[in-house]
Amino acid sequence: MNKRTVILGVVTLLVVVGAAGWYFQDDLPFELPWNEPKKAATAPKPQAPKPPPQAAAKPAAEAPKPAAAIPAPDPKDPVAMDNAIKATQARAAELEKKVAELQKQVEAKNQEVAEMEKKAAAKK
Repeated sequence: MNKRTVILGVVTLLVVVGAAGWYFQDDLPFELPWNEPKKAATAPKPQAPKPPPQAAAKPAAEAPKPAAAIPAPDPKDPVAMDNAIKATQARAAELEKKVAELQKQVEAKNQEVAEMEKKAAAKK
């Protein structure tokens, strides 16, 4: 046989075996390292949403929790959904107040910088 024919046959065989392995990997009697075991779908237990955080009770050094840390309520439970909406609205209001405070601080700093620039220009 020709050398090219043998190489082509080996490459074709490797491609077919690889494709078959990929196609049938879920049906193997053992777990492959890159396959996660299939788990039965169970509904998560509904949890009561946490009350909105109180601004006075929170220490200033405590960092706010990221949004991903709060579990989502069960969409079928209207009370839990209402509580989650109220908590989210309270958090949004709190963040809007913080943004307004920060904007005021930035404006004050900008005024200070403008005054310093005027004084520096007057000295020259």
